[in-house]
Amino acid sequence: MNGAMRSRGVWMAVLAGLLLLIFVIRITGPSDLEGYAQHRNVGYIMDMMWGGNWLTQYDIQGRILSKPPLHTWTIAPFAALFGVDRVAFAMPSLLAMLALALLVFEVGRRRFGLLAGGFAGLAVVMAPLMSKHVTLLRSDALFTLLVTVGALAALRAWERPDGSWRGWTLFWIAGALATLTKGPLALVLAAAGLLAVFWERRTDPATPVPRGSHWTGLALFLALTLAWLVAAWLERGQELIDKMFLDELVGHATGARKGTAPGANLPKPTLYLLARFFPFSLFFFYALWRVFRRPAGDVAERRLERFLACWVLAGLVLFSLAAHHRADLLLPLWPACALLAGREMARLARRVGEARFTAVTAVVVAGLMAGLYAQYHVTWGGRAENTEVSETIRDAAEAFRRTGLDADALVHYGTPVTFQMYLGTLRRWVSPGDIEAMLDGAGAPVLVALGYKSREDPALRAPGREVEEVFVWPPEAGDEAVVHIYRVSPASAAVTAPAE
Repeated sequence: MNGAMRSRGVWMAVLAGLLLLIFVIRITGPSDLEGYAQHRNVGYIMDMMWGGNWLTQYDIQGRILSKPPLHTWTIAPFAALFGVDRVAFAMPSLLAMLALALLVFEVGRRRFGLLAGGFAGLAVVMAPLMSKHVTLLRSDALFTLLVTVGALAALRAWERPDGSWRGWTLFWIAGALATLTKGPLALVLAAAGLLAVFWERRTDPATPVPRGSHWTGLALFLALTLAWLVAAWLERGQELIDKMFLDELVGHATGARKGTAPGANLPKPTLYLLARFFPFSLFFFYALWRVFRRPAGDVAERRLERFLACWVLAGLVLFSLAAHHRADLLLPLWPACALLAGREMARLARRVGEARFTAVTAVVVAGLMAGLYAQYHVTWGGRAENTEVSETIRDAAEAFRRTGLDADALVHYGTPVTFQMYLGTLRRWVSPGDIEAMLDGAGAPVLVALGYKSREDPALRAPGREVEEVFVWPPEAGDEAVVHIYRVSPASAAVTAPAE
């Protein structure tokens, strides 16, 4: 191996540099804010920054937030600095991924050696599904970081029950923050590795069980989570409980929302793990086989590898039995996978020659970077549809500003959230029935904006009204346009309205 790569600082610089390069590739490519369910988070941020709703937020469709708001809060300082745009949206994910990569690298370096730690960090940065989240406006990257901190704190509390705050207290604090990011599943995932206690005790009955006080950490967990939940419930009432607990938590677990059933697609998470983290996933699955067939002789190393294996396997079982399937849900398992994969990559490097293996790895990384550039700049498939729509909406906002029409006067139904984001307005959708009632009582022209997300069209044309389409984008798209804007005038207003 190159002598420079034997330095801890060089490895950290390489990992940070690769992440920044991925960030630049992503942020300079076409926008995809209307895809991957990011649009709802855009609405929450607009409601927080422009609507002043900091405790709980709504999207522009009037739907209350589906997850706790910690991720949205982390965007606030960047939105204040950069404005409500893609750079601000991406910063929490970028920083969370950087912290995660360096944390995995440091744990791997200390426990498995510098080379293993470096390759583990590389697996965090370069695995395709991980690189997707470097700029994605979702909470998965932050959630993964907090689950990882909690899991490693639990491991330390098991191995070194000295009462330090870095043990159970940190476990509960990280669990509280992760719960405020995406829900209480965080505690289950962070504690899953402790199933290795039973595994270890079968090998060595003298293996110590986890000890230490949980009272301080538990008190902090309850204080942090309940403080927000109670305040939010007092502000929003049963609507919040129905959405977060019945619709999201229970609905995703049972499949009631989508007509699926628990366990209906058992192999999906495992296949996702293999495909979406390729090629590093190959080293993980081989490492997992070795954990069972050829466990480490060193007690501390064996304890760690079993902890990591239980973390992953328990998570896979949990996600396999759940009715809700999405590859991104596997992100909190990947840090454990990366540590095991990094150790196997280091072992292979020592067998074939570190310099040769490092050169091959550099070629693979270059290929992955080229693929990233192609994916995010020369798009195809489903992503092409997301970027085409997102970019068309941005063009629509720019074209609308040139018309001289008042964006604040628009009555919206079905319009994309990013259309309003680019216009700098925050007007929630009005139902078709409310639009018709508004037009019936109008004494002056009304500007009605209809978007491609409209589920039904309000009856704009009625006796006594004049309807004029004053804006459409793209102009040649006809009924397929992303935005239509109509000036609807009562007959009396149409007669007296001054000509433009």
